[in-house]
Amino acid sequence: MRFGDVMLQRRVPCVMRDGVTLYADIYLPEETGEYPVLLMRQPYGRKIASTVSHAHPVWYAKQGYMVVVQDVRGRGDSEGEFIPFVHEAEDGYDTIEWAAKLPNANGKVGMYGFSYQGIAQWAAATLAPPSLVTIIPSMTAADIHRWAYPYGSFSSGMLTWAFQLARDSARRAGDVSAEQACTQIMNNPDGIVRHLPLNDRHPILEKYCPAYFDWVNHPEYDDYWAGLNWLPAFQASPIPTFHIGGWYDFLLDGTVQSYLALQDQSRTPDLFHRLEIGPWVHIPWGQKAGGLDHGPDADGDMHRKQVRWFDYWLKGERTNGLYEEPPIRYFDLSSRAWLEADTFPAETTGRKYYLTGGDNPANGTLGGGLLTPHHTKLHPQRTPDVYVYDARLPMALPGYAPLDRSAIQDRTEILVYTSEPLADSLLIFGSPKLCVAVQSMDGPTDVVAMLSLVKPGGQALFLSVGRAEIGTDPDADGWQHAEIQLRPIGLTFPPGTALRLELTGSAFPTLIRHPNSVGMNLAHTVDDSRLDIAVVAVASQPGLVSYLQLPAVNATSG
Repeated sequence: MRFGDVMLQRRVPCVMRDGVTLYADIYLPEETGEYPVLLMRQPYGRKIASTVSHAHPVWYAKQGYMVVVQDVRGRGDSEGEFIPFVHEAEDGYDTIEWAAKLPNANGKVGMYGFSYQGIAQWAAATLAPPSLVTIIPSMTAADIHRWAYPYGSFSSGMLTWAFQLARDSARRAGDVSAEQACTQIMNNPDGIVRHLPLNDRHPILEKYCPAYFDWVNHPEYDDYWAGLNWLPAFQASPIPTFHIGGWYDFLLDGTVQSYLALQDQSRTPDLFHRLEIGPWVHIPWGQKAGGLDHGPDADGDMHRKQVRWFDYWLKGERTNGLYEEPPIRYFDLSSRAWLEADTFPAETTGRKYYLTGGDNPANGTLGGGLLTPHHTKLHPQRTPDVYVYDARLPMALPGYAPLDRSAIQDRTEILVYTSEPLADSLLIFGSPKLCVAVQSMDGPTDVVAMLSLVKPGGQALFLSVGRAEIGTDPDADGWQHAEIQLRPIGLTFPPGTALRLELTGSAFPTLIRHPNSVGMNLAHTVDDSRLDIAVVAVASQPGLVSYLQLPAVNATSG
């Protein structure tokens, strides 16, 4: 049939090696000829085709590509049982080689798509299908443990996503009541993410998404997660990869991890990688994603950039300038300009700001907490600052968008350290690191660090977060040094703005709360009765120094 001025073949069967049939829609240019294939494999219904972030397949077909969008095993029309992640390597391999031999295909295949569709790319590429030339995994992670446990803490989003997957499985089974229940939970997730224990055997998940219990019951990186880490196999047999991430996306940590694993490989015209990070949440990739107006250039022209990447690798357009460009491009959240860089800093080096203060404790924004670049301003006899974290009333972080945290920072059960207004602009690109001397009163708990940009009018826009568990290995005096790698950021602090660091015990519900009664490795097993109170002291004085280190900057306008 003809649709949108291209040819469309619907429900085209593809038989896997075990006899299971998967179904795809194929979009093809009207002109007779042979075309490279763009393949997307996804679990949400192939008609959607990642159009929440990507151009519709009709557009890609008009650029001279055959576009194949397939329902993965057990989803949409495809046969078999859907087990998240498990079948995507072998099914992806079989689909790639099938697609390369379709009528009108020229034998070269590229894969694209975001989130789970990105996982399907990483998984298939690990088996090195001969016809797969390149991939563009967007807003995703090649190491699934980073997806489920960013910064070592279980992501509450895994629970709501499990209900999304369960909803579609319930629909396939004709279970209307379960489908409706899942929809209600997805529309109002607050109750379910607060419910404890996290591994409670919810009957809908037991029936329609039992994989959730594997995720939540494996809090530490073990053999289960090693089997879902596609990076080692991919590194052994790499292909050109274009990584796309968002500063506000919950999977940014995994996107950056995947790129860092590849960035030191020799760069040649026949093998190189790209990373682009825009001012976006997971959905959408728009001008006002994250609640701020990022200007008309915020989309980064990503549709055409992806086609240009495919043109280079699949059509042989080696003179389109792609190889000559710097490998990294990112959006400066302050200047609203796209910048370029040669490397993503793997280690945090650069300017240090020391935690200090005056006579008043550092509790709340009206307290005495200061960030200073001068080591000499540390006071030898300064009293340690103390915060109290009640797991029954966790400190909030609703997501990674740059929301104003100034009202929360007024609360005196958290510690707040603010720098003097900057005299000159300060460009940051990479992952800030906090090294902090801490002491917990009773057993294990979390130290959560949040960084924000303070505007002259008092707004404190959230930028980054990280956490570390403490209280497990103190020295003889009860102190220990915690090192916290914060979430990557890229922006210019304009003159007159300031840096602000919060220290508290939680970032809920974005990260699960530490219960304080047990270690984080058992947090998924506790109910409300085990939520306890933690008291944490923070010191910063000669011999017991605490400091925030900002990442090195290596960028030019682009």
